[in-house]
Amino acid sequence: MIKKLKRVLIPIVLSIICGSVCGKLVYDIYEPSVKEVVMGKKIYLVQAGAYSNYDSMVDNTLVNNYIYYEDKDGLYKAIIGVTEEYDNISKIASTYSGEVIVSEYYSMDSEMNKKIEEYDEKISGISDSDELKSVVLEMLTLYKDNEDNTLVKVS
Repeated sequence: MIKKLKRVLIPIVLSIICGSVCGKLVYDIYEPSVKEVVMGKKIYLVQAGAYSNYDSMVDNTLVNNYIYYEDKDGLYKAIIGVTEEYDNISKIASTYSGEVIVSEYYSMDSEMNKKIEEYDEKISGISDSDELKSVVLEMLTLYKDNEDNTLVKVS
């Protein structure tokens, strides 16, 4: 009886060990890429304000070039910059007068994420405020032109 038990138990234990090792290896290989696909890239939206209606937003936004959206609470939010680099937030905010609000989102659009990375590199190397404004304007125009943007709010 003990011999039969050993013949059955040893392969079961070895199978569990082999399965655990193989599972751990596969998880370590694919976990970072799966996380990026599911979560996307973290981006920061630099917001000039939130307004109760569209006319109020147009009248009170001091910035001429911005994108806006209506959130689930019915507030209109004026976005003056989009970046992946936290250090670029202060540069974008310094180009406009007034206070800004920064919101974290995840972007699922890989093509848009690559373009945001390119603009972030440009912004990192710029110190002239006029040149910085033109790069931020280009970035906003790019974002306006892509209507398929899907962002997930970071809680």
